[in-house]
Amino acid sequence: MKGAKVTQAANTTEAADTTEGVSATARWTAAARADETRRDGALFSDPLAADLAGPEGFARYERYANPGTTEFLAIRTRYLDEVIGRSAELTQVVLVAAGLDTRSARLDWPAGTVLYELDQPGLMEEKEKRLAELGVRHRCVRHAVGTDLTGAWHEPLRAAGWDPSVPTLWIVEGLLFYLAEDDARALLARLADLSVPGGVLAGDLLSHQSMVSEFAREGLRRLAEDGCPWRWGTDRPEDVLAECGWTVREVKVPGEEGASFGRWPWPPLPRDQQGFPMNFLFTADV
Repeated sequence: MKGAKVTQAANTTEAADTTEGVSATARWTAAARADETRRDGALFSDPLAADLAGPEGFARYERYANPGTTEFLAIRTRYLDEVIGRSAELTQVVLVAAGLDTRSARLDWPAGTVLYELDQPGLMEEKEKRLAELGVRHRCVRHAVGTDLTGAWHEPLRAAGWDPSVPTLWIVEGLLFYLAEDDARALLARLADLSVPGGVLAGDLLSHQSMVSEFAREGLRRLAEDGCPWRWGTDRPEDVLAECGWTVREVKVPGEEGASFGRWPWPPLPRDQQGFPMNFLFTADV
């Protein structure tokens, strides 16, 4: 029994370290948005990103720099911005793992939109404090919900006012590959179970090739060292989404029409290409 307690404590500590590391990647992606905002012909504008990223975010942005990473982060943000724009009839929106996202302030939301942001309690508390210091004005009704996304997160979401009878647009950005496969699949299935007809899911997935490619080895090592390892990827995103209760509308790889925006510098990789990292952007219906 004593050994079991020690193991449980070790697992708890490991989970806490991982949570802290993954939360820190929110500053990395904020730095990426800040860098994009400064570019000529930027794919979007996020004037709050630099302040939210802080020195740690920019240090991580340099540490994780890799061919295609900067381009993909910009493309992912623009892709999901466009999904939101095309889904104006869905006035209940949930950002799952919102991180330091500022869409509540930078996008034009239809009247009556209610936006829920879910992420780790510590990160959400820090974010709320910083947004208040910056005097941010949100363009929609917004609720920040601190919760564990591998736990019963739907309960605090409902407590915050989320209505299960209303179709929801779920945005799952930069999260699934940080979860173990069982946890990622459980999250996708829970989102489907909580949805009613008309609900939409959009986000990104990582390929299994990204977990084993020699071209990703150094980046994977640095992420693991920093307590935020990538844990799972799939080369069959359509099958995974379908198995979790979703009807796939589209799956795109960077460079394809609708997933390039003039930023991706290479032809899109064939889906059956082995040995090269690959990201997927998807939209699905319940």
